[in-house]
Amino acid sequence: MVQVRQSLTLDLMREGDVATVQEIERHIFSTPWPRNAYYRELSSRNSAYYIVLRREVDDGGDIVGYGGMWRMYDEAHVTTIGVRRDLHHRGFGRILFAGLVQASYDMGAKWITLEVRTTNENAMHMYEGFGFKVIGRRKGYYTDNGEDAIVMWSDSIHSPRFRSAYESNLEHIEADVRGLRRDLLTRGD
Repeated sequence: MVQVRQSLTLDLMREGDVATVQEIERHIFSTPWPRNAYYRELSSRNSAYYIVLRREVDDGGDIVGYGGMWRMYDEAHVTTIGVRRDLHHRGFGRILFAGLVQASYDMGAKWITLEVRTTNENAMHMYEGFGFKVIGRRKGYYTDNGEDAIVMWSDSIHSPRFRSAYESNLEHIEADVRGLRRDLLTRGD
C-alpha cells in the first residue's frame, strides 16, 4: 500500500472493489468491462496487477479511480485506467499511472505499452510526459464506435531517458504522493 496525501491511498484492487470500479466505468466508458473480467484478472495475480486510488471520507473509503496492467514476459501492458468523471483533471490519473509504472519495476518488466483512443488527447499528453512514444495505430480498435487506438511504448524503463521522465513526474506529484519509491530509479538493467 502507498500512502498518498493524508486522505488518499493507492492500494491493490480487491474483489469487494469491483462493483464500485464498474460504477465508475459506466460513467466514463461506453463499453465497460463485465464483472467476471475483473474477477478473472484479480485471480491472476502472477500476471495481472490492478490498483485503486481510495479517498478517505468521514463514513469510510471512497474509490477515486483505478488502473490495471498485465505482465507478459518482460513487458507490462496497461489494460485500463479510469478516474471518476467528477474528479477528472485533478492529477489522479497521473498518480494511478505512476503507481502502475512503479509496479512495472516491481514485476521485473523492461518496457510498458498501452493503447489509447485517438480522441483522448489529455491521456496521450500525460503518457508522453512519462516518456512514451507513439509507435502505431490500430484501426477500428474500439468496438463501441470503431475509433482507432494509438499504440504507445516506453523506452526501456531502466534507460536514463525513461528514468528521468519518471523522476520528473514524481517531483511533479511528490507533494501528493508519499511512498512512490525513488530507489527504483537506481537499479541497473
